[in-house]
Order: sequence, then C-alpha cells, then structure tokens
Amino acid sequence: MNLQHFNDCYKYKYDLKGRDRWRVLKRDSDGMFRGDCEDYSLSVLYYVICKKSWLRFWWLLATFQAEICGCYTKNGGGHAVLRYGDMYIDNWTKAWVEREAMEELGHDFWPWYKAIIPTTVAIKMLLAKVNP
Repeated sequence: MNLQHFNDCYKYKYDLKGRDRWRVLKRDSDGMFRGDCEDYSLSVLYYVICKKSWLRFWWLLATFQAEICGCYTKNGGGHAVLRYGDMYIDNWTKAWVEREAMEELGHDFWPWYKAIIPTTVAIKMLLAKVNP
C-alpha cells in the first residue's frame, strides 16, 4: 500500500477519554482506517514502509531507524510523530517532511528523550490488545 492510498482511507478518531490505545489500524466495515496520531504513525510504518511485515516493523523500531517521537502541539496537547530516516510524518501533514516543517506547525519535540523507545511502543501495543 502506498502512502496516498493509506491517507485516502484514513479518518481521524479520538481515543475514548482515558483510553490511549496504541495499535496498527485495521480497516473497519466501511473500508476506512480510524484512529488518532500514534495509530496513524504505527500504521504508516506497518503498511507503507514495512509492507505488512511485523519482522521489519520491529527491526526498524529496535534499531532506531524508525521512531515514534513525542511532542506537544501548538494547542498544548501531546502528539505522536513518525520519524523514518531524516523525514517525519504525522496525521496533520500526511506527508513526509523535515523536522523543521513539523516545528513550523508548532510541534515542540520532547527534550528529555529523542523518541518513545521500542519497548514502550511494544508495551503500549500489548496493553491495547489486552484491554480492547
């Protein structure tokens, strides 16, 4: 699946209050992928970059070739952005851009660590499966 096709089938959907669920999205009955920012980032990594390969997905995260980066938005909320190589993408841009373009949108990347580490991503994804 290419990025344009994924974007055409993606609709933003808030997680229920207090229920942050990290997951790779699956199509719903309408053929759409519905989720929030981290779901978008994880799904682009899985479908577009890794071509549905879990081995490649976890390899890229474990070797920090791909990262889920945390930031605050201009609205002050927490936000997840996917970094792959030197390029970034999120559900705001829906396109690969340089970090400076993200910062121009008002994204303030968390200074205390570069990215959400792979073990944290794994735990959050596991928790989403255990507590659907």
